[in-house]
Amino acid sequence: MAQATATGEVPAYTHGRGLRVILSIGFFLFLLFAVNAGAGTVWLATHNLPGTAAIFAVMFILGLVILLYIGIFLFAASHTRLELGEDGARMVLPNWRGPMPLFPYTEIEIPYDQIAAVETRGEIYRYLVMPTLMRSVSILRKDGERFTLGYIRENTTDPAVPFNEVAERIAERAGVSINKRGVVDCGNRFRVMVQDEPSWDSAECTPVDVEKARKREKWLWMLAFAVFAVAVIAAIGFQIAELYILTG
Repeated sequence: MAQATATGEVPAYTHGRGLRVILSIGFFLFLLFAVNAGAGTVWLATHNLPGTAAIFAVMFILGLVILLYIGIFLFAASHTRLELGEDGARMVLPNWRGPMPLFPYTEIEIPYDQIAAVETRGEIYRYLVMPTLMRSVSILRKDGERFTLGYIRENTTDPAVPFNEVAERIAERAGVSINKRGVVDCGNRFRVMVQDEPSWDSAECTPVDVEKARKREKWLWMLAFAVFAVAVIAAIGFQIAELYILTG
């Protein structure tokens, strides 16, 4: 859960310790999973078991992909901090977009009188082929520079930092309205992270396209979990069978 603490009288929003612990445990478990799958791939390949080695190789790749995503979210959970002061908002935010420097996060203070607008929009990302609907929350300064506060799932109330609530409080203190825009297609998530986000003037998706993406997201997540479970069970079964043959 998010934590709203106080530094004097300054409300501060950070990710809760429970989320960081859960992500850390998940990272460690998938690290063990990937190492085991990688070692199994090498062992099986060197013992002339190419079929089983291929299955373990797929598991190894899947483990690395999941490990990467968990690592990204763990980093964000460990660094994100938003403080709403009397005259401005102080923020430590991960650099989700564009080329990442050695320390990929931004620390900045934005006076309320420099804020032109607080804006949100729906964004459709594709993790490999799977669409995911998010809502982005950002601050637009009067000089035209934009800062992304964060993202929440389009169809849930994010248990982490409540960016919608933060946006409302910042808009209230800055005396501006919240502009709620439509949905844009942002393409592949990896491409966006190493390049840049689509312009906020990009063409919006039609309601029909958004509904198609929402349905596709639902059934592809179900399919992904089913395929992953089958792959794990099959790999374990193959390993037990091969060990039985070798020792029998």
